[in-house]
Amino acid sequence: MSRWEGQTDRESTRAQRFVIPMPLRYRRPGEREWHNGEVENISRTGVLFSAEELMDLSAPIEMRFQLPVEIGGATAAQVLCAGEIVRTVPPPSSGQLQFLAAQIRTYQFIPKGRTP
Repeated sequence: MSRWEGQTDRESTRAQRFVIPMPLRYRRPGEREWHNGEVENISRTGVLFSAEELMDLSAPIEMRFQLPVEIGGATAAQVLCAGEIVRTVPPPSSGQLQFLAAQIRTYQFIPKGRTP
């Protein structure tokens, strides 16, 4: 079967995802504390990551992470993104990770030495 057989239009037009495990910090806009997460996969339009706590669908979210050199260019780039939660995956049992999928609405590169 070819790569495209059995895929819906939505699946075939989805942004290419990259499996790049890396730490991610996230919070609700206005919160002082950042929560820890780990990127599962990322694209130009969104990110799937493990999360310390589940958030509601459509909840606004801020995320920050360090893009690896191979993506960010000559030097690794710190990125601050704003978006919203589009999918939640609760843990199948206690002690396991939960996942959040966030759509990226806006992003900005953070100059070295500046903290968001």
